[in-house]
Amino acid sequence: MADVIIYEDKYFTVVSPEFPLNCREDGGHLVLLKKERVDDRSELSWQEAIDFMRISMMTGRAIYEILEVERVNYEDLGNWGIDKPVGSSMHLHFFGRAREQLHQIRGDHMKIYPEGHKIYQGHLKPLNEEETASLKASIAEIAKEDKYTKMAEIAGVN
Repeated sequence: MADVIIYEDKYFTVVSPEFPLNCREDGGHLVLLKKERVDDRSELSWQEAIDFMRISMMTGRAIYEILEVERVNYEDLGNWGIDKPVGSSMHLHFFGRAREQLHQIRGDHMKIYPEGHKIYQGHLKPLNEEETASLKASIAEIAKEDKYTKMAEIAGVN
């Protein structure tokens, strides 16, 4: 199994990671990745910035609808790459937060273990095929709505 692509356009890809940082039972995990590496969102062009917001809005809404979570946390993290030769890379995590948590504590910030921790080697369950297919379909439908088509047009991705 590998990361599953949930959404893709000319600037970005949304994936369901093979080894999530948040277990599906706790609400799930998706990641928005920029196709061409940048360190920070401040380096995005205005078109990319609009598209970044558009995709984050559509993805968050799809997570609420399909995974039926209580809350979606949007987290811009990059600490693991900071000391690597290539440096950190801008990306956005979507952490669904279920009403009842197994590995996390409801109402607290997400517990992120250090890179390479054994908890990330298959212990935390990824989204299943039905969930990823439903998320893809949901985002495709949401993308047809007026505000998202307008944003896509301005960003030059339609």
